[in-house]
Amino acid sequence: MASDIHPQAFVHPDAKIGDNCKIGPFCTISENAVIGDNCYLQSHVVIDGNTKIGDNCKIYAFASIGSQSQDLKFKEGNVTYTEVGDNTIIREYVTIHSGTDDGTITKVGSNCALLALSHVGHNTIVGDHVVLSHNATLAGHVIVDDHVVISGLSAIHQFCKVGKNSFVAGMARVVQDVLPYTICEGSPGGCRIINKIGMERSGYDKEDVRAALEAYKIIFKRKLTLDQAVEQLNEMKSDKSVIKNIVEFCKNSERGLARPQ
Repeated sequence: MASDIHPQAFVHPDAKIGDNCKIGPFCTISENAVIGDNCYLQSHVVIDGNTKIGDNCKIYAFASIGSQSQDLKFKEGNVTYTEVGDNTIIREYVTIHSGTDDGTITKVGSNCALLALSHVGHNTIVGDHVVLSHNATLAGHVIVDDHVVISGLSAIHQFCKVGKNSFVAGMARVVQDVLPYTICEGSPGGCRIINKIGMERSGYDKEDVRAALEAYKIIFKRKLTLDQAVEQLNEMKSDKSVIKNIVEFCKNSERGLARPQ
């Protein structure tokens, strides 16, 4: 089915627009843009640069996706990329910037909801089923795993990692890595407790929640170094994916964990 493109929208002739899309007035679509099937762009949306939008996405007024990185290290002539997965909702005034170095990408996964005024910085990778609430800000080179909720007015420092099924509370200032399955809050942000509700909503059972809680106690409550805590977790010889994910996350943490105050 042909797409419905408003006569006051500017779509470059070389842009690739999927079937059954609706593109409203005053939208601007660049020549290297690729937009999947069944997408809705409300009005005044800018799709810039080498940007790929998946199927069934809804993008609301004044969102800007794929513009040049705000990183002052960006060099003119660099070719960088931006990608958004399927079934993702991008609300008003959201900004998603392209990568900085030549050939790099900023990526947002599928089934995400980026609420008004949220920001995804250059070279950041956002997983699937992620919610960025109003004014949530991700700096450059951040990694956000699947099924994460980042609440309003919170900010994630560059190069931080936010583990899967974690919850970042409103107005948190996150400057270190957020352990999977935890709730992080405060300034600076600290992992306060297990995200029990979030885990249950994602289909984890009671044993998974107990395993996450035991790992939390080992890491944060026993006055161990991170290496010692990982060693104890390995000694549990658990076949639970929860424990394996936590161990792998700890091993790959570069900024240290956001510990409870």
